[in-house]
Amino acid sequence: MPQELINNLNFKYLNFILYKQNRNNIMKNTLNIIPEEPDLVFIALNPTKEAIANKAVFSKNEAFWNLLVNANIIYPDIKKENLINRAKAVFSGKKIYSNVKLGFADLLPLVSETDSKKVKVEKGSAKKILETMENLKDAKRIALLGQKVVDSFAKDYNLKKWKEIEMSNGVKDFGIIGKIEIDSNTIEVYAMPFPVNNSIANKHKYYSILLE
Repeated sequence: MPQELINNLNFKYLNFILYKQNRNNIMKNTLNIIPEEPDLVFIALNPTKEAIANKAVFSKNEAFWNLLVNANIIYPDIKKENLINRAKAVFSGKKIYSNVKLGFADLLPLVSETDSKKVKVEKGSAKKILETMENLKDAKRIALLGQKVVDSFAKDYNLKKWKEIEMSNGVKDFGIIGKIEIDSNTIEVYAMPFPVNNSIANKHKYYSILLE
């Protein structure tokens, strides 16, 4: 093989390694928090500008945390924690505020946008986050929060799409939409309404099935 071609291949390989290292370093600085062997991981679309500023998801108000308390996923004692500290406290894997290991990840952790309608999800995004996000592929269950996250996983893993979720009394019958087999682990996948800023009543009833 000509030396010039060898040098070119070595250069491309080095760039690829540097890219992966840089991407891994960037991903470690996102707001995703997933403990080892999590029982349940919530997956949202992307961080808001406020979450990035606070370096904490769901740090604007009590809505998300009240939902998890009402669904018996976390303990009411979480109210002792400052809003900005709650994500780290709940998703640390220490079971201080829950009897199960909880985690959180954004499908697009490097995209900052409050209006989800403006967020474009490319094909392969679900597969990328599941295969590259540390500890995520070891989860027992994942809860997909909202339509765009559900449809991204549906496309990449042949799961039930948002529009295919049956209706009951005018509301989607949220729940399990399939399973993913990855690295000898089976992950149960659930579709959930986004926890805040929508008109669906009694969302905690749907979230409560995540631990059944």
